[in-house]
Amino acid sequence: MKNNILIHFWIPEEVSNKANKEFNLIYPRRKANDLMTIDQVTEILPTVEGILVSGLALGRAFDKMLIDMGSRLKVIGTLGVGYENIDYKYAGKKDICVVNTPIAVQQPTAELTVAIMLAVARCVVNLDKKIRTEKKRVPLPIFDKGATTLYGKILGIIGFGRIGKAVGIKCNSLGMKIIYSDPVPADEEFEKSINAIHTSMEELLKTADFVTIHCPYFPENHHLLNQKTIKMMKSSSYLINASRGKMIDEQALVDALKGGTIAGAALDVYEYEPEVHQELLKLDNVVLVPHIGTWSYNARVAMALEALEGMCKFIKGEMPINCVNKEYLK
Repeated sequence: MKNNILIHFWIPEEVSNKANKEFNLIYPRRKANDLMTIDQVTEILPTVEGILVSGLALGRAFDKMLIDMGSRLKVIGTLGVGYENIDYKYAGKKDICVVNTPIAVQQPTAELTVAIMLAVARCVVNLDKKIRTEKKRVPLPIFDKGATTLYGKILGIIGFGRIGKAVGIKCNSLGMKIIYSDPVPADEEFEKSINAIHTSMEELLKTADFVTIHCPYFPENHHLLNQKTIKMMKSSSYLINASRGKMIDEQALVDALKGGTIAGAALDVYEYEPEVHQELLKLDNVVLVPHIGTWSYNARVAMALEALEGMCKFIKGEMPINCVNKEYLK
């Protein structure tokens, strides 16, 4: 008999056709934006061996209460690389494996990082608004320090894991000089391949023209970029965040953008998501997008398949490489 897997959001046939060979899938089947309510999830949860969740779509943490409701649960999958929305430690104590999608998110998130970096550096969003308002090509100063190029600039990458490295590769090909800070230095061969230099976070902040964050969020990383650390940055520099919103003290960022401490910012994530700091909405030197690091059809298909593959392996008695709570399992 197949194990039951609950997916609280609609999935396309590319996912369901493959996964149905291994599981009995329970998911909304009507339309692409169809989501189960939390009441529907809690009603079905006691009857399934696994659940695949999207933290943003679920609208709440998958906490101890929900884990306890899943009396038959063996595995929890999350549609993304971050898993702070799941009480993974408690799940492990109940011998429930938690899996994420570290491979499928790598390239789309790196692409989005470069896209919003370019957008803020070249004033793409502001100029788009102007041309739509004026309904014609708008005149611009011949020389304007409000726009800059990426070529020849120093990119500082905070967190040099899979996504950080992918960003480094892409930006090196754009002619940027790569420096990075990470507790674990990359291997020498990879560093040489993109001419990356390992440095301290303080030195990175003082040196980089663009700073991009790619750390996992844990309590010790809360407000990694705050009033003190943002002040270390150059007044001509830009801050990019496509990782987790709570890595940045948003009020400190607003103050820095308004006061000229830094030149600009580009954000895909927010401290109090889904809410966005109201002052950010009023600023022209920040690009804002709605947490779309992996928002592409093919990326989401790959993520769902990666999560379900890991879930399948655990149910079959194997340890998936994308299990994030191995040390807490019985």
